[in-house]
Amino acid sequence: MVWLLCMRNYLLIFVFSTVIAVAVILPFDNYLIIDQQKDFFAYAHIFSDTPNAITKNFGKYQLVFLPYPNNPIANDNSTRLNFSLTENKTDVYSLFISLIIKDRNSGNVVEQIPYKFYEFGDITLSHIFQEVGDYIITFQAKIHGDPKYKVNPLIANFNLSVVEPSETSFIPWMLFLLPILAAIAGIVTYIEFFRKRKNGGSKNAYLVCIF
Repeated sequence: MVWLLCMRNYLLIFVFSTVIAVAVILPFDNYLIIDQQKDFFAYAHIFSDTPNAITKNFGKYQLVFLPYPNNPIANDNSTRLNFSLTENKTDVYSLFISLIIKDRNSGNVVEQIPYKFYEFGDITLSHIFQEVGDYIITFQAKIHGDPKYKVNPLIANFNLSVVEPSETSFIPWMLFLLPILAAIAGIVTYIEFFRKRKNGGSKNAYLVCIF
């Protein structure tokens, strides 16, 4: 009966760890659906309830900006600049999009991506910020069929701060690692229990399985 209790408890540890891991990891994956395209751009969709998203309205158009992470890290290749342009909360089709990244203090252009055709108004820019500092991200869109923005682009500016690696939060890493560490601890305890059971250990060894 003791070994059945142990099996039940180890199963609970595994299920609990799995649930925590899914709860932590899935939000990062569900906010963005990214399909890499070449080296710079990809299609992306930003949900309306996504935390840290910045929204600007231009009449019937709505532009949502979501950097990932919220404060990019200098010299980090995981930075994503995500945009979603909609018209009356529906997809915008057939448009040309350009992005300009400037140093906010000096005004110098850090990166300029020329206009490129997109079937939908959802894009992701992968960019490595070389230096810590404050930046201005300029989004420009020429919208096919719109009398106002067909020639003269819709322009929106967003402020973005890039930080040192040491300034990033330690908590997200802990939330990610704790379920893994719990699972490892459970596996080690599980192996140790059966080793002692096989070697004829005393019944006191079974107490490690009882919560």
